[in-house]
Amino acid sequence: MAVALPNKKKKILTADEYTKICSFINNYRGLAIDCEMEMKNRHFLDIEPLALTCIAQTEHFNRAKRQHWKHEQRSKKLLKTFEELCLPNKDNDVIIRMAFVENMNPIALCRIILQEKYDIKQKQQISRYLKFPHLIDDPRLAVNVQQCVYSDNQDGPLTDLRRRIIGEEYELKLKSLANQSGIHFYDEQDLRRMGFDKTPDIKIILPFLYNNSVVNWIESKANFGDPKTHKWNIQQQLQSYCNRFGPGIVIYWFGYHVETPNLPDNDIGITVLADFPDNEDLVFMKLITTTDVTETKPNSDAETKM
Repeated sequence: MAVALPNKKKKILTADEYTKICSFINNYRGLAIDCEMEMKNRHFLDIEPLALTCIAQTEHFNRAKRQHWKHEQRSKKLLKTFEELCLPNKDNDVIIRMAFVENMNPIALCRIILQEKYDIKQKQQISRYLKFPHLIDDPRLAVNVQQCVYSDNQDGPLTDLRRRIIGEEYELKLKSLANQSGIHFYDEQDLRRMGFDKTPDIKIILPFLYNNSVVNWIESKANFGDPKTHKWNIQQQLQSYCNRFGPGIVIYWFGYHVETPNLPDNDIGITVLADFPDNEDLVFMKLITTTDVTETKPNSDAETKM
C-alpha cells in the first residue's frame, strides 16, 4: 500500500502572498513570538514555517529601526514606569508586559531601560548585561532582563546564537550536497588562506553549467530572499563575487519572493535558487586524460603504410 507523502510547504511566494504576510505582521498587536506562532499555526498553514520566521524577523527589525528614536525620547518615562510596576510585586515579566503595551520587542525595551538607568554610552556594555544579566546590580531588573532574553525570538544573545548556528548548519549542508554531486571546491577558509577577503561559501575549482549558465561559486543564505534583502546582499557581497570570480548561484534555503530571481540586478551573473540544483541540471566539463589522447592518436604504422 502506497504511503501518502506530506504536502510540501510553499517557499516561493507570490507578491500577493508576501504582502498578506507582511500586512499581518505589521498589524499584529502583541509580542513577536506570539505573532509568529499565530502565522504558523492558524493563518498561513501552507507556507514554509522558516520562511514565515525570516519574513517576521525582517519586518520586526525594520519596524524597530523606524521607531527606535521615538522610544529613546521616552526612555525616562519607560524607566519610571518599570520601577513603579515593580513596587507592588516582584514579577519577572514586567518588561514583557510593558513591551506588549508599547508594541516593542522585549530586548529592545531592555536596552532602553538599561541605558537610561545606568547612563550607558557604550553598546558593548548593554550587550554584556544582556548576555550576563546576573551582572546587573538591581535584582528586579536582572530577573526581568533574563526573562526577556528567554522570551524574545527576534533579538538578544540567544537569538543571535540560534541564527548563527542555523547559518553554519546550512553552509555544511551546501558543502555536503556539493560533495555528493561530485563538485570540487574551495571553502571560505581555503580562500582566506589564499589571500581573498570577501569570499563565497564555496568557490568551484572546475566551473560547471547550470541551465546553460556558468557557475563559479555558490553562496548559502539561511534566510528568505525578498527583493530588498536580495538587493542589499548584492551590494554587500554578491557583486564582488561576480567581479572577482564570475557568475554564480545564491541559495535562499527558506525561499524567496517570486520577483527576486527576475530583478535586473541579477544580470551581472547571479542565479537565485531555493535549494541545491538537481544533478540532472548540472553539466560538468570532461577532462581529457592521457588515455583519451592515446586512443584518439592516429596509428603511426598505418600512416606509414599509406
